Amino acid sequence: MNDTAYDGTAAAGQPRLSYGVLFSTVGAVADVEDWLDEHCAGDWSLSVEGMDDALIKKSLRIMFELEPDKLRFIDDFARR
Repeated sequence: MNDTAYDGTAAAGQPRLSYGVLFSTVGAVADVEDWLDEHCAGDWSLSVEGMDDALIKKSLRIMFELEPDKLRFIDDFARR
């Protein structure tokens, strides 16, 4: 799942995205989405929470269905 917004609720029959992380980057949002598509076993959602005045640094909220996907993102993507 690569929804651009997530309100924290799950519709009937939809997975609950219970594990979240806030992540700041100067990179492209598309690079984060590509990584999530390739490495997450469960569903996920990404939303832009804010940007700096120069529109370079972005704050992203990423919600995961599975905790191991969240931990993998932190270890393998966010810390590089």
